[in-house]
Amino acid sequence: MVASEHRPPRLYWAWLAGTGVSALGTQMLVFGLVWHAALVGPGMAAAVLSAQVVPRVLLTLHGGALGDRVGALPVMVGANTILCVVALTGVLVMSAADPGPLVMVVIALALGTVDAVDVPASGSVPKLLVASAAMGRATAARQIVLQGAVLCGPPLAGAAITVLGLPATYGAGAAGYLVMVIVLCFVRSRTRSAPRTGADSSLNRQVAQGMAVVFGTPLLRAVVLLTGAFAMFVIPFCPLLVPVVSAARGWDASATGTAAGAFGAGMACVTAVVLWRGAAPRAGAAAVLGMITAGVGVAATAAASGPMVFCLVSLIVGLGTGVFSTHVGPLFMVACPREAIGRAQAVVTLAQWLPLLWANPLIGLTAQTHSVTVLLVLWGVGAGAAGMAALGTRPFRVAVLARETRHPEREGEIG
Repeated sequence: MVASEHRPPRLYWAWLAGTGVSALGTQMLVFGLVWHAALVGPGMAAAVLSAQVVPRVLLTLHGGALGDRVGALPVMVGANTILCVVALTGVLVMSAADPGPLVMVVIALALGTVDAVDVPASGSVPKLLVASAAMGRATAARQIVLQGAVLCGPPLAGAAITVLGLPATYGAGAAGYLVMVIVLCFVRSRTRSAPRTGADSSLNRQVAQGMAVVFGTPLLRAVVLLTGAFAMFVIPFCPLLVPVVSAARGWDASATGTAAGAFGAGMACVTAVVLWRGAAPRAGAAAVLGMITAGVGVAATAAASGPMVFCLVSLIVGLGTGVFSTHVGPLFMVACPREAIGRAQAVVTLAQWLPLLWANPLIGLTAQTHSVTVLLVLWGVGAGAAGMAALGTRPFRVAVLARETRHPEREGEIG
């Protein structure tokens, strides 16, 4: 029987339920937007996706500073309210006429801009609601919810477009954001605000202070650097490397889909185990082991002789990815100082997004100039080398998740 202090509180589950509904609505909305853009042409679809990513990269650090200044819940209430208005505007525009490319780009820019504020605030909530002893379960549960939204959103959006038309995807997004606003108001009514610090400083100064905290703390710095390496060498595996390998070796689309499914199954299995049993106490070593395992799996796909072996190796990459993500997240969360949690989350979020700006083009260029075997070995060795380097650093070797209980006087205090 697991002690109650090792479980997230009921208020966290309420917030997570709203997060799931909101994430599902977002996936449906974005699918409808990109699908509509793809009808215009692949260049338009790429422009819409880029219009979402660029504001995130440019504004995320300031979004994290805003969350620390105002508080995570107020920022999320404002962000989801704006997103609801944007989605409802999309319903009206899509119902009235066929919008031009400019309208789609503007909507994508709006979504990316608000995400830059909302994502760091949302990422900081587990730190503010959950005790350190339950952080592994809390982050695993959040990961399952977000993965479920990613898996279920596109099929539901496709069905909604077929039955009700394109405006239905925007309506689903608006409904999800409205539910999130209601849940956030409920959570805020049952918490008390923590005092804010740095309210007299400019956002730029607060951003600089947050980066100084992250890069001045050995463990936080190590987590951010390793997360960046993970984003560079492992995250592109499923969306890009798997299709590239399948196409180069003449395998059909079913092999690509099965390999992607095996990767997802590996991640889901680890996440479910962590949700049930909790994260490993030596979270630093576990996260590094997960990255090394993923790197070995990526490199091993170079020797895959057929689709079945490729799927089995993809499962190994998924298992390693699951171990890494379910341990590095709570480790970073617990090590963050409470007064800078939003800015710290912004930094680690940026570490996930920035490498993708050049990882995907570099993979495409390498695939054109070298064989896929060389590509896979390079990316697998890169992931493994980063993991071994992290294992050689003291912060990761000694990093553990503290088994402490929440102090009653701090219960319910949140930003």
